[in-house]
Amino acid sequence: MEMIYNNLTNRQKVYVDAIRTNAPDLNIDTTKTEYSRAELRQISMKMKGKIWIPNWITHDQSRRVARGVFLIPEVVIDPLEDTDVLAVSPGEHTEDDGEMDFIEDDPMVNVDEQAYQEIM
Repeated sequence: MEMIYNNLTNRQKVYVDAIRTNAPDLNIDTTKTEYSRAELRQISMKMKGKIWIPNWITHDQSRRVARGVFLIPEVVIDPLEDTDVLAVSPGEHTEDDGEMDFIEDDPMVNVDEQAYQEIM
């Protein structure tokens, strides 16, 4: 699937919108497509008060550029997309907005244990 904003789920859009909204205050460039783990942790802290990066970023091999660097081209605003209407505003919670989206990929954690945490 093509990596464009309109193809994201509502929860994924919330995180991308949080990057777009909070990155300038954190001196993170939003005109680029690659983000380091450290930059995404800053966004997560600002958004949720936790350093966890969503699994849809960390677990998707097509988004891994290098160790600790992730491809998120949806952050760059496409002039053809409708960015004025957000399905969910950054920081707004929805019925299916769960913390399980924010369990960070940790290679030192047992996979079964991590899967259990995501379910809980």
